[in-house]
Amino acid sequence: MDLAKLRELLEMELSSNELTSLDEEFYKEFDSLVKALKLRAESSKERGEEIEERLYLAEMNVAEKLIKEILRIRLHKIVDMVFEGRPHNLVGEERKIFSILLAFVNREHIPMEDIEIVEEEVEEKIPESGKQIWEAYLILEDIPKVMDERLREYGPFKAGDLVTLPRTLGHVLVQREAARRVSISH
Repeated sequence: MDLAKLRELLEMELSSNELTSLDEEFYKEFDSLVKALKLRAESSKERGEEIEERLYLAEMNVAEKLIKEILRIRLHKIVDMVFEGRPHNLVGEERKIFSILLAFVNREHIPMEDIEIVEEEVEEKIPESGKQIWEAYLILEDIPKVMDERLREYGPFKAGDLVTLPRTLGHVLVQREAARRVSISH
């Protein structure tokens, strides 16, 4: 797994209406890539090689952006599959996501032991890197478009929507009892 493979996969996902076939270990391989880049950056920092450290961190940042875009596209396709009722080319946790969404759409019972609803007070702050942290939220009431602290618009949302939002924005919605933070355990 490397950036070239991620770029190629992104192009394949963008050019097809179907989910691209992935190796069953794809997400684990991606996690290993990020971990390796992080370790290389730390090692470079310890050796005092600042430029090399920055290169590894930049490569890690690009890899994370590529995977988020790939995930966004794949999740849209998975939602489409739910309505078509024909799952294919799903790997790992995507199968669980498909099952939960299918149960939700069919108004069936969703086994709550598979879903951990997190309701905790968290002091919100943007990391020093300026990078936002995204989390999943279940929308409890209809919400018009909302803006985050960087003036980016999100929404509108309907009650029952499962969405990902920046943690800072999601925290505000949770405080106003308009959303509930969720995490899907595996």
